[in-house]
Amino acid sequence: MKQARISRRQVMTGLAAAALGGVALPGLAQSGPFPNRPIKIIMPWAAGGGGDVLVRAMVPSLSARLGQPVVVENRPGAIGTIGSAVAARSPADGYTIVYGAADSHSIAPHIMKQAPYDSKKDFVAVAPIGFTPLALIVHNAHPAKTFAQFLQMAKEAKEPLTFGSWGQGSSGQITMEALKQVGKINLLHVPYNGTAPLIQAQLANQINSAIVPIPVAEPHVRAGTVRMLVITARERMPGFPDIPIMRELGIAIDMGPWLGFLAPTGVPPEVLARLHDAIEATLGEPQVAETMKKMTMVIERMDQRAYQNFYNSEFDRWGEYIRTAKVTIDQ
Repeated sequence: MKQARISRRQVMTGLAAAALGGVALPGLAQSGPFPNRPIKIIMPWAAGGGGDVLVRAMVPSLSARLGQPVVVENRPGAIGTIGSAVAARSPADGYTIVYGAADSHSIAPHIMKQAPYDSKKDFVAVAPIGFTPLALIVHNAHPAKTFAQFLQMAKEAKEPLTFGSWGQGSSGQITMEALKQVGKINLLHVPYNGTAPLIQAQLANQINSAIVPIPVAEPHVRAGTVRMLVITARERMPGFPDIPIMRELGIAIDMGPWLGFLAPTGVPPEVLARLHDAIEATLGEPQVAETMKKMTMVIERMDQRAYQNFYNSEFDRWGEYIRTAKVTIDQ
């Protein structure tokens, strides 16, 4: 069989690309069992954020289990779609994976006019991490002492009660849009540019309520300046045993945004299995579990096929809420 010839220009171009991004040279793929070179995790959010801290806590164990260095590359911006788009265009060989989340993969493609990727076609699920439960909070002076009272007030109010989230199209907003649909109440969204200005607005009693990750609310709940009414989780959280979950009160929203690892479509099954097993074992490490506990994240275990089905169903579930609420963002 005649072999394809590789020109000097192709080799030099490939070497330059490899130096910049670790891209494999055409026709010069490395042989041997996976992995035999460093693995890159694209983090499509800023350094120092919750996901970044968690993934970096996982790196030592992942490197040891895979027998190769694991590096984290931050590519933040546009609800996580900039880094995710880079991952989607990477070689499907298992050497580039991406930290995925509901915001970037279940929500963003539905609300953007021109999404840079198709969540179902361009990605394959590798391994889940878990969920980030959210909390609905109100100012301590708010008349609603319970979630049931808040729902009743929202139903009876002549003008919609306001709720704040950390951004237009955020998982916080879509969770509340789901609450509006399931609870048959009318609420008005007030978007903020991040959780810091959002919590300040709630502390100043400028909005009726706010939906935030639990760690954002916790210090203010402990200080008595805000009241936590309900949590989006499958069961009550250990740190907040007195706070109900939505399902207890008849609202079928039982979890917060999901977190997990994805890869470009086309990665061989045996490579996916190797990555899945290493990630799952790493989540069982005491230091990683403790990091997640401190961040109020809930670990979720699934095999790779179950996670793929879950990933696809979450895209559909969030999409239904988004279409009903007609949520869009300007690009």
